[in-house]
Parts: sequence; C-alpha cells; structure tokens
Amino acid sequence: MTKINVLSQGRFHMLDLARELDKNGFDVKFYSFVPTSRCVKFGLRKECVVPLIWVVAPFIFIKRLFPSLYYWLIKVQDYFMKLFMRKCDVCISLTGFLESPLSAKKKGATLIIERGSKHILEQEKILKQNPYQKNAIPRRNIEWNLKVYPQADYIAIATQHVKESFLLHGYPEEKLFVNPYGVDLSMFKPLPDAKKEYDVIMVGGWGYRKGCDLIVEAIRKTGYKFLHVGGIVDMPFPEEPLFTHVGAVDQKKLIEYYNKVKIFVLPSREEGLAMVQAQAIACNLPLIGSHDSGAVDLKRMVEKPEYVTIIKEYTAEAVAEAMRTAMQGYATLDGPYAGNAIDNLTWEAYGRRYAEFINKII
Repeated sequence: MTKINVLSQGRFHMLDLARELDKNGFDVKFYSFVPTSRCVKFGLRKECVVPLIWVVAPFIFIKRLFPSLYYWLIKVQDYFMKLFMRKCDVCISLTGFLESPLSAKKKGATLIIERGSKHILEQEKILKQNPYQKNAIPRRNIEWNLKVYPQADYIAIATQHVKESFLLHGYPEEKLFVNPYGVDLSMFKPLPDAKKEYDVIMVGGWGYRKGCDLIVEAIRKTGYKFLHVGGIVDMPFPEEPLFTHVGAVDQKKLIEYYNKVKIFVLPSREEGLAMVQAQAIACNLPLIGSHDSGAVDLKRMVEKPEYVTIIKEYTAEAVAEAMRTAMQGYATLDGPYAGNAIDNLTWEAYGRRYAEFINKII
C-alpha cells in the first residue's frame, strides 16, 4: 500500500486531502499541530493522525501573545517532522515547510508541494499595493517558496490563474497538477424556508486582498444591504446602516448566514481558490467573483454558468455592475444552478482526482 505523508501547520484543506486519500485506499499520516479530536471531528480517522501539539504547544501560546513569532512555530514543527516523520512513498507538503519535505525526498519520496495561492513573486507584486499593510509577505516566506519550488516533483494548485502565474516564471507545465478544492454538501445547501434578510454577503477575512474596499464603495453605489461574516484583517468595517458585521463563526453555522442572503460577492485581488465560493454555490447563491478568486474555474464547473458573474476590472463600479447582474440572476433562479455538476465540487470528487493523479505518477 502506498504510504503518503501529508504535512500541514493547521487544518486548511490539507486535513480534507488526508481524509479523502485515506478513503481512496492509501496509507495516510497527517502531520500537524491540529489535535486528534479536532481531526476526527472533520472526518479523519485517528489512526491517520500524527499530532505535534505536544511539541509546538508552548510556541502556539507564545504566538498568541506575539504573532510575529509564527515563523518559529513553523520552524520547530519543520525540524521535528524531519527528525521523526516516517519514510513514505509520497510526501505532500504546504510551502511553509522546507527541511521535512526535502528530507522525505532525499529518502526516496515523490514530493508534491501544495500551493494555495499564486506563485509567491506574483502574489508579492499584488500585495505590495496594499495601502493598509506594508510588507504583507515576510521576506523569509518568499525565500522558502523559491527554495522549495525547484525541488518539488509536482506542485498541486487549485485553479487556472495560479497555473498561469507559475508558467509566467518558467515552471514546467507538466509538473503542475490543477485540482479545485471541494465543499461538504452536508453542511452547505439551500434552506427553502429561510428568510432573506440581506442582499449581499461576503465570508472571509475583511481586508484589501479580498477586495473589501471595492465592496464598500459598490454597496454605497447600489444601496444593497450587506452582511460580512469573518474576521477583520487590515481594513476598518463601515459603521453605516447598510453594513452588518458578524465575527468568525463555526463552519457548521455558516449555512444559516448564507441562506439569509440573495447573492455572494468576493472580488479578490489575489487568491488561489476561495472555498467559500463553492459553499455559496452549494447554497444556491448567485456568485460574483474575480479572475483571481478562482470563480472563473467554478463558472466552468456548474450547469448554468450565467449565475456566476466575473468582475471586469478591480473598480467599485465594476463590482456594483456585477452585483446588479447577479441580482437579476437571483430573480430568475429556478432550482439549484449547479445542477448535477455539484458532484464535481465535493471533497469526494477532489479526492478521487488526487488519487488518480498519484496512481498515475507512481
């Protein structure tokens, strides 16, 4: 049986990946500082979990007091995984690690690097324009990425625009594996009796990267009632009657908020594939996204793509125009617009695609 080690700091999509690869018959070990009980809560068998919380717990506590020390938390985890990680056939690692994935490769493993966003240099170009946060990407993160990219046998990414960013920097196309993330359909679905209390919703961190400055101006232009669910990152949230903010909530409660709203918006300037978009589609909300949010890929995956609107440019007027278009779409909704294609957006489908890829390369 093929042995696969999955290396991650937190849960992210990596826990979902480990769970689905286990279901597909691989011998999986998930290395992270996520407690075993939480991994099991999200469906990963405890036999697959190698919790490193005992190693990094002091650093997690210190990081909460001094967030800038997150670097050392990752370095400690990286070091201990290098020392104690089992020998494997395939090592799948986030780009935050360096020593442990390279050690696995030296011992004969095929190395797959998971990159959630654009090529680090393209990401840096975009985030350098952020007026709210300077030096959004620490230099050491850039150096880690640039060291690990050439060493990877493959880089797994979620969308076409991320692939384009790697091709732009000369990375071999045959080493790029595009596989869109999934959504848990048991958690996200339309609630027929839900009352629509708002017009527009955005879920996720409130900040420049997500295009929230454009959302604010677009809401002022359209007069729509807006709901945000998530943390505040680097922009103040408007204290105006049209705007409502709810802090981060447990994922299982998100369905309640999606079903209170008519349409979903996410004009991200830089992202791989924002999974909240698939959640919105599963709840049958017409979607407004950008070329750089992954919405273009999702538009290709649904049966009625006219309910996914891509903003034409990063301006408030373009976002407002897209909102009006999506509202017109909402008025014509007749059943789930994803149709039978919704099965392509599940974690099960994501896992099957990944399993086929691994079987092919080894």
